[in-house]
Amino acid sequence: MPAIVFGEDRDGGAFAKALAGLRAKPALAASLVAVALVEIVASGLDAEARRALQIFLLALIGWTLTKLDDAFVALAAALAMALLVLDEPDEMFEALGDEIVWLMLAAFVLAAAARATGLTDRLASLALSRARTTRGAFHALTAVMLASAFVAPSTSGRAALMVPIYERIAEARGPEARRALALLFPTVILLSAFASLTGAGAHALAAQILDEIGDGEIGFLSWALYGLPFAAASSFLSAEAVLRRFVPRQERSAAFTAPVVAETVPDRRAGPVLAILGAVLLGWLTKPLHGTDETVVALIGACAVTAPGLGGVDFKAAVKGVEWPLILFMAATVVIAEGLDESGLVKAAAKAALDPLQSLGLPPLAWLLAIALAGLLSHLVIHSRTARVAVLLPPALVAAEAAGVSTLAAMLTLVAATGFCQLLMVSAKPVALFGQLPGGTFGSADLLRLGAVLLPLQLILIALFAGVVWPLLGLDLAD
Repeated sequence: MPAIVFGEDRDGGAFAKALAGLRAKPALAASLVAVALVEIVASGLDAEARRALQIFLLALIGWTLTKLDDAFVALAAALAMALLVLDEPDEMFEALGDEIVWLMLAAFVLAAAARATGLTDRLASLALSRARTTRGAFHALTAVMLASAFVAPSTSGRAALMVPIYERIAEARGPEARRALALLFPTVILLSAFASLTGAGAHALAAQILDEIGDGEIGFLSWALYGLPFAAASSFLSAEAVLRRFVPRQERSAAFTAPVVAETVPDRRAGPVLAILGAVLLGWLTKPLHGTDETVVALIGACAVTAPGLGGVDFKAAVKGVEWPLILFMAATVVIAEGLDESGLVKAAAKAALDPLQSLGLPPLAWLLAIALAGLLSHLVIHSRTARVAVLLPPALVAAEAAGVSTLAAMLTLVAATGFCQLLMVSAKPVALFGQLPGGTFGSADLLRLGAVLLPLQLILIALFAGVVWPLLGLDLAD
């Protein structure tokens, strides 16, 4: 009988090639290991729960270890969840008709109208014209980006909107000023998004998950009540941190000359579009008075800004501005969240995590800070804000409810924490966009320098708001 030499025999060679292929493809190896481990370690779970966990882990691997598009991974996972766990393919189609999806669609159309008429440029020009120093200019830009959270429903879209403004301001500045400005824009864009329910797709998803898994719901007005003060404090303090870390002391108080940001010829459509946007915002804020759903108000506004002779913005052009991958991602993650919940996996996972901590008798604020810390660090592993919410929020809500903590408080805490994603270039599209602009902006070392300040600052702010400010605004931390 001939000796079998590993790597030379046909079967051994095939095995060696397979092994090498796995080593060359860590995502595939991790997927196979994850599926097998679930069958071995989690054999006590129901079959539906095991399948849900396997699908969830495969999606997590797709989001973190591959270059596959996040929306594609979410869509594939949602399809598997609908077929193998929920056993209802119609769940996929129903998710696309969810009111949160329509709210985001309308918000994108409204944002496209604001962009087409140059409203953001004019707002920036007005704010910068009043700035007298470099510090004043930084805080003026922060105010503009905070306001834009109520119009543009995507942090990456807001970043793209702000790039021309950055370029006009930075072109006459030195390298240190350009680096500080390049850090300011994505930092404030990401942190100010928490001001509004429509400030990021992750917020709409969080509201939907809260409605399905938690014990309450949140609308535009309630979100603004809790989110705007936090976002304002976080944004302006972060702007000051950028100033102190990256702008020399003498330059902070140096005179600032505002560039011409807006075009001199006004767009005749700007007035009607601004009026429509104002009416939509007013409709959202006054929902307790008229009772009309925020999605309906947004759709009316979207129709108005694209109506011939009224808003004057072309409908096809406005629809092209919709970030369809984000819309599909949101719809898909709604199905994934339903599968995790209905399979019983979320409750089982929360119980496993909760039981060891139950004997400690932690107060509600301690639970919220633990949730906050997980959210603040999650961007190191999951490089998508919406994915972080989809992954972390369902078990966080179940664990909070079991511990007697308000699920609304848990949701706000986690979403506020996941807005911080400035330690790595790949953790947020706005950071990557401004980091790759020509002319020299910032590098990974600069992000770490800034993140070393912002990470503890965000945790302190969350503790302050969860423990003091939000209860003063009527949010009870105990369930």
